[in-house]
Amino acid sequence: MPVQISVSEIVNAPAHDVFSAAISIDARELIQKHGIMPGISDVDGHDAPWTALGDIRLQKMSDGSSVREELIALTPDETFGYHLTGFTGALAPLVKGARADWHFTQVSAAKTKIDWTYVFTPASLAAEPVLWFIVKLFWPGYLKAALRRVKEKAESKIH
Repeated sequence: MPVQISVSEIVNAPAHDVFSAAISIDARELIQKHGIMPGISDVDGHDAPWTALGDIRLQKMSDGSSVREELIALTPDETFGYHLTGFTGALAPLVKGARADWHFTQVSAAKTKIDWTYVFTPASLAAEPVLWFIVKLFWPGYLKAALRRVKEKAESKIH
C-alpha cells in the first residue's frame, strides 16, 4: 500500500514567479540536510531547471546514497511531477519507487499556495511499516524546510 505525505506553503508572490523559483532552484540548494535526512551534495545529468518531460538526473546525497529522478509531468505555472527510482542507501530495501508532485494555486493576485506530495511505493509488505514511520516522522520537516527555501527565492524576486 502506498505511503503518502503532503506539505504546503503560502508564498507572497504570483504563481508564475513561484513556479519559476521552484522549477529552477538548484537541487543542492533545495534539499539540504535536515535532522537525520541527507541533503543533495551533487547532481549528475540534467541540472536545474527542469525544462522538458523526460529530463533525468541522478541526485547524490550527503550520506553517500543516491536516487534517480525523471520529470514526468509539466504544466507551466501550474504543476510539475517526477518519478524517483533506483534508491540506494538506507531507503533501498524500503522503497520500490516514488512520485513527487508540485501544484501551484494562485490564491490572490500576490499569493500562491504550493502543495508538494510524495507517494512512496514500498519495496515489500514487510517494508511498509518502516517506510510509513520514516515518511510520517521525518519527511514533513524535510520538505517544509525545502519549501521555505523556494518561498525565500520567490519572494526575494519581487521585493
